Amino acid sequence: MRPLIWEPPIELSSKEEKVAKPIRKAKLFVFLRQVRHELFDPDFQRELATVFKDSSVGLPSPY
Repeated sequence: MRPLIWEPPIELSSKEEKVAKPIRKAKLFVFLRQVRHELFDPDFQRELATVFKDSSVGLPSPY
């Protein structure tokens, strides 16, 4: 099964803002969170999905 298109929120939630504000050494992670909607746009996600082969492996048994 291919992954679905992920639509992350653009704005940081209030909880995320509280966590991100005091971060000093891991600014890369804050930056990546702030731009993830640009990095994982729908076109890129469709491109990534092509590397997944349709398969029933890992899915629950129908029984």
